[in-house]
Amino acid sequence: MWTKKSALMLCLGAGLPVFALVAKNVQLLAVSIFLLISLVIGMFNNRLAKLAASRTLSGEKIFEDGQIIVDLKLQNRGKRTGFLEVRDKLPKQLNIREGSNYLIIDLKQHESTTIRYKIEAPLKGIYTLGPISIRSQDVFNLFYEEIDIDFTDNISVFPRVEEIKEIPIKSRAPKMYPGASPVKQPGPGSEFFLIRDYVPGDAFKQINWKAYARSGKLLVNEKEREAVSDITIVFDSRSSSAIGSEADNALIYGARAAATLTNFFLKRRDSVALIVYGEKLMNIKPGMGKKQLFEILTALAGTRSEGNLPLKGVVDVSLPYMPRKSPIILISNLENDDSISKACSDIRILDFSLTVISPNPIDFELMAKTKARMPIGDPMAYEILKAEREVRLEELRGYGAKVIDWDPNMPFTAVLAQLRA
Repeated sequence: MWTKKSALMLCLGAGLPVFALVAKNVQLLAVSIFLLISLVIGMFNNRLAKLAASRTLSGEKIFEDGQIIVDLKLQNRGKRTGFLEVRDKLPKQLNIREGSNYLIIDLKQHESTTIRYKIEAPLKGIYTLGPISIRSQDVFNLFYEEIDIDFTDNISVFPRVEEIKEIPIKSRAPKMYPGASPVKQPGPGSEFFLIRDYVPGDAFKQINWKAYARSGKLLVNEKEREAVSDITIVFDSRSSSAIGSEADNALIYGARAAATLTNFFLKRRDSVALIVYGEKLMNIKPGMGKKQLFEILTALAGTRSEGNLPLKGVVDVSLPYMPRKSPIILISNLENDDSISKACSDIRILDFSLTVISPNPIDFELMAKTKARMPIGDPMAYEILKAEREVRLEELRGYGAKVIDWDPNMPFTAVLAQLRA
């Protein structure tokens, strides 16, 4: 491709002969010929080398604010390259912490070099490293040629997971499974729960003989019942979840909340299912263990703010397949969806336990304008929006749902403390 320098030389080379003829100056004519010959030489002297590339990553799956070391190896499989500009293209969401993804090299035949740099991923997502851009110039910097080596790698950045101690969300109809967790009810299990009076039909081995010796009446040991709960997390990734800035919005905060809750419930040995709705409906079936955790984290990492699927349609499709009396956790900013009230009403009518965690979109918008140093606008308009939102939240509480208005300035652990209160 032509540079500004080569375009200027072409104009001079084509224009000087006219002045040379008018002025009858042989020197000007010689200069124009020299310029044109230099252009021709530079045009045919610019060739890209044959490079082979390989990229090594220290990891392909990390959590937010995690770091990955990238080693990009380049080998010349042709003649000497001359000076080349090499850039490993990165998404704008990734930050370079050490080293550089840009290098100017001059490789001899079969010579190789390695570019090493460290990147940090502050936001969840699935990102592509590459392609590799290579640019060469002739010796006079008149022409350049640029190509991309279509060599890419993907990395998955999971939402940040916080450690929490306890959440008062359990199924009212738990199921019995080996390796289950206690549910604060008497029943078959291994951990001691209480001592009660003997009734006909109790097993002989349950009698507490020491208590009998002290009290003189038959008492039996009751074990704590062990069972698992089926937890369903419904995550809103519609286009309205992008209200705010790229780093502070309901999609980012909601994904972190969903990841934290999933991690906690799976550690408690519950069964967790995930439903994501936005442009389309994605359903991850109930499961347990680390495999389920990484499947849900991968799904959350890939969510984007798009579409406007109504919650009522999601509920109509999904409720028939959910275990009755099991908890449902809805994570949504509750914006731009007139079907939310009817959907939550249907959930409660069918005797599901409903918890709504709603990141406040008004606060996200104010945060974005404050960080961008933009005028906030009419304060009265925001007061009206807050009043309308409070009416919507009170309506959901009227259906029997536990509703939390999540101020984004509040840590998620403090939000969960409201549930315990």
